[in-house]
Amino acid sequence: MITSGTHITFTHTPRPQREIDMSASTTIKRAFTDFSKEEAWLNQMSHEGKALVDYRGGRYTFVDDEPGAWQYAIEVLGRAGRAGREYLSFLEETGVETVAVYANRAYLRKRDDGTDFELHSDLESRLEQAKRGSTPWIAIPVSQVGLAFTLVINAFIVDSEASNLARGIVLVSATLLVFAAIIEYLVFGKPYRERVRQLERERSIRE
Repeated sequence: MITSGTHITFTHTPRPQREIDMSASTTIKRAFTDFSKEEAWLNQMSHEGKALVDYRGGRYTFVDDEPGAWQYAIEVLGRAGRAGREYLSFLEETGVETVAVYANRAYLRKRDDGTDFELHSDLESRLEQAKRGSTPWIAIPVSQVGLAFTLVINAFIVDSEASNLARGIVLVSATLLVFAAIIEYLVFGKPYRERVRQLERERSIRE
């Protein structure tokens, strides 16, 4: 996934956890476009004895631990400020630890007690999560196309004295922005849109 992005608008301080020896930690750089695949990878790493203890912008920090000791889940947050902090605190009351919060996503874990780690077992909440995940891959491409359009309008209409070289640079830049927007929407947003359609079909069948 392209994990760079704007940090969420609230800061959550997790409860104190057992002391971690970060000198023996391992940092892995990876990129995911689908948080369900990201979750699966984190849980696979846990089964291999690598426990996630921090995440920042595509950098995953692991420490050695008992294989399969932890189960991981990623929550796409739809709450900001006090509501977000209270939600994560509520999860901690149930035994869920907040490993990291980055770009509107909370990286969570709980001890593997033999039960599934499901934050959203009902259809409506799973659909809401899928829609939250798809939103950036609609908003970002739309903003990029809007920026490209604005640049072209300014260069060719508003600034009538712009040189051909300047206009050429603007045209190339706008084309790249539109191309990037198309790739982001069609490639990076596809897993989320498919998940939304799948859940909506499931809901219509149940109704």
